[in-house]
Amino acid sequence: MNPSPAPLPVTVVAPPPEWWQILGALSPLAVLVAAIVAAAVGLLSLRQKARADNRSEWWRRAQWALDASLSRSRSEAEMGQRAIEILGRSELASPEELALLRVGTEEALLAAATAAGTRAVAPLQRPASVSPEDRKVQIAAAKARVTLDQGLGEDTPGWIVALSREKPE
Repeated sequence: MNPSPAPLPVTVVAPPPEWWQILGALSPLAVLVAAIVAAAVGLLSLRQKARADNRSEWWRRAQWALDASLSRSRSEAEMGQRAIEILGRSELASPEELALLRVGTEEALLAAATAAGTRAVAPLQRPASVSPEDRKVQIAAAKARVTLDQGLGEDTPGWIVALSREKPE
């Protein structure tokens, strides 16, 4: 029998990986990060577009309400005032837009103040010179004005608040 030599320990030392090998190993992670960023950007742009579309539709309704509030038809004017009140509660309305909606209430409120003979005191009953249809428009305008003033953080004159609490005939 031949004696075999004792095994020699051999250590193989590999060179460190090249930069392109490290980069290649990280490419799946880079693709995942890019996909997450793209999805986030896409979702944000969809939300922004939806909000812009909603605001655009809100403004279209506001234009209709303002036009209707100034209509010669008393029933259409009342509907316009009610629409202004509803639109004034929307979270889509900016303070500037609420201030613009107030313009739609001014004519009816001026008529109510003139019929009452004063702007400082609200009439407890409908003045004889005001038709029931006109009074409905005035009450709806007062309700809209109270809502708009709340949205703007402003105080509403007492006579308008009192008018808004009246029950139409």
